[in-house]
Amino acid sequence: MRWSSFRGWVVALSVFATLCSAFSQTLTWLGVLPGGDMSEAYAVSADGQVVGVSLNTGDSSATAFRWTAATGMVSLGTLGGNRSYAHGVSADGSVVVGYSYDAANRFRAYRWANGVMEALSMPSEVRWSTAYGTSADGSVVVGQLSLGQGRLRAFRWSADGGTVSLPLPADATISDATAVSANGEVVVGAAGTLNRTYAVRWTPDGVEDISDGNSGIAFAVSADGRVVVGRSGTGAQVQAFRWTPETGHVRLGTLPGGSYSEARAVSADGSIIVGQASTETNDYVAVRWREGVGWEKLNLVYENLLAPESLLIAAYAISPDGRYIVGFGYNSLTDRGEAWLLDTVPEPASVAVLMGGLCALARRRNATARKAIR
Repeated sequence: MRWSSFRGWVVALSVFATLCSAFSQTLTWLGVLPGGDMSEAYAVSADGQVVGVSLNTGDSSATAFRWTAATGMVSLGTLGGNRSYAHGVSADGSVVVGYSYDAANRFRAYRWANGVMEALSMPSEVRWSTAYGTSADGSVVVGQLSLGQGRLRAFRWSADGGTVSLPLPADATISDATAVSANGEVVVGAAGTLNRTYAVRWTPDGVEDISDGNSGIAFAVSADGRVVVGRSGTGAQVQAFRWTPETGHVRLGTLPGGSYSEARAVSADGSIIVGQASTETNDYVAVRWREGVGWEKLNLVYENLLAPESLLIAAYAISPDGRYIVGFGYNSLTDRGEAWLLDTVPEPASVAVLMGGLCALARRRNATARKAIR
């Protein structure tokens, strides 16, 4: 009886290992659009849809793209010019935001939905505009607009409220909005002067300086707006930071031997951060920071997914649950800089099904064993 039980568990574990391999971590290089020779990924939805830009470095053209596992990389077009960029995506991937040249070669912030790219409505005095982030449902867009003569302003756009310039801190002459919370209420970015900007956070109550007194910018915010990440410092002292109302501005340090780090994105709960950092040899690599772990080189953690000489250079975005990470790297198989999508964990539901099946098998075998004893 004991041998039969042991053999049963060996079979169960073998089945479990085989099934788990079907849901293993993956790294997907996303390629380029026709005519392109380089690409970068800037945002990712909750289910792994990716947006970014495919470039032709020879003629300086650029085209925003949306990538899904079913369609591959698809062009979003432009507003009439030869450049467009996609920087933000809604949680379900149905809304994309960014900016594009129009026929007059002016950058205009856009919102793409239902297959159509539309420029955001702006006040008549706006010279140009760019969009960088959107709320979870795609109804709020944030970015920067120009009123000419160096007057750069962070803005928040919504379908019911239109475009609103966000308030400047008392000592600032310019501002920029880079990201917005899931519900569209909290916006983060930078404010200051043309010579120096610092990280700021906008709420319905106004704007607050969340810097440590150094130059810097906030790149991302958690779903509830309470965790903000970015970079801060000057010269050789630039480091990623994480800010919360409880802890204030906390610098996150660098890789061992490195001198630079920046936080570009954060998970919904604020516990996982991704970005870029320098190494002891002054190379720049994609990194991840986790509470209790610190900085990790993605090239080392996921070394088994990389072809020889391929390199993950920068991580620009992370999905709300922390599962998907996207960015830019060098793909040795195509010999070019390329956007990538890293799937870091199996589907939670799939793991639950597998574990449930094992538990059921264990109960069945225990029942059989009890009958044999009786």
